[in-house]
Amino acid sequence: MRIFLFCFSIATFACMSQDRRLPPPLPDFPDYPAVTKPTTVTSGEVYFSSVTPGDYKWLILPTQPLPVTTVKAQLFLPSTASRDKPVPAMVIIHGSGGVLLSREIAYGKWMASHGIAGLVVNSYAARGVTDQTPYGLRVAIVSDADEVADAYSALKFLNQHQAINPNKIGVMGFSYGGMASRAALDKRIYQNLAAKVPAFALHLDYYGPCHFDLQTTITTGAPLFSLRGAEDKSNDLEACARIENNLRDAGSAIGSTIFPTAGHGWEMASARQFVATLNPAPCKQVLMDNGDWQVNGETIVVPPLPDRKQKYHFRLRLLGQMKQSCMSEGYIMGADKPTHALANILLEQYTQTYLLNK
Repeated sequence: MRIFLFCFSIATFACMSQDRRLPPPLPDFPDYPAVTKPTTVTSGEVYFSSVTPGDYKWLILPTQPLPVTTVKAQLFLPSTASRDKPVPAMVIIHGSGGVLLSREIAYGKWMASHGIAGLVVNSYAARGVTDQTPYGLRVAIVSDADEVADAYSALKFLNQHQAINPNKIGVMGFSYGGMASRAALDKRIYQNLAAKVPAFALHLDYYGPCHFDLQTTITTGAPLFSLRGAEDKSNDLEACARIENNLRDAGSAIGSTIFPTAGHGWEMASARQFVATLNPAPCKQVLMDNGDWQVNGETIVVPPLPDRKQKYHFRLRLLGQMKQSCMSEGYIMGADKPTHALANILLEQYTQTYLLNK
């Protein structure tokens, strides 16, 4: 049997060769405290239980038990929240760069200042990824399917909070997290993960790449709004339009805003520049009915994967094959204050309409 070696740099996969050396080790789950039992005043650092599917197949076709994970999150609760006056909430899913002070944490605070509880979920830390983990290895250890699982686990956690309105909970994500927020619209995933609680009332996709298609035929019915930059080459705008049209046909109201001069990650603290990093935009990845992937016309079989390590090794192979066959390198990203300000105007409109209105 051939074992694949994957080499990583901070910006991208540096190489993939076939030899008998093992891939980088999979980090252990962290030793977190027991899950939080929320009360009316629970805020700050909280913990809830989730699972690690590794791939969308196991969210669509849950034929095996999934590894149980404890997730740490930061809950920003408005001062007005109470049992008598429960507030809406927003689950905030981070991008592939992890939780950023200028983005995920800033939006958690923004939500609280606008009368909405903001729950910032750290899917990386929950699976042993740290700031020292090379970028390419981060997205191998934690997939966007894992972030979808965490989003729905966060939804169930917030349903237990006595000062939060369970019918007014949204989800927003950035880049990697934007993909997860969009995927969470699939009714199959909702029914498999969180059917006993109300579905998300609002989905926001901030510049989530559109290279993969779950072939969703029925959504939860919640609206989805996307925000993208015309100069962001990680977003194939034609592919995004096709997927959003399919989701519209599947039952959701869809809105899309494209900022003509914006790149990727306009909330970031770093200066706007071209960054040589993984770019899956040229790939065409389709989830088949049996849970296997088709990448640019080639079928990639997702084998039975009984444990977390095997799921990780499969994801290494999948990403390595995509890197070789269709990924390009890099796109423009970084701070863009005018776009950030315009996006916040839209955010206020979305939250006012779908979360704050009675």
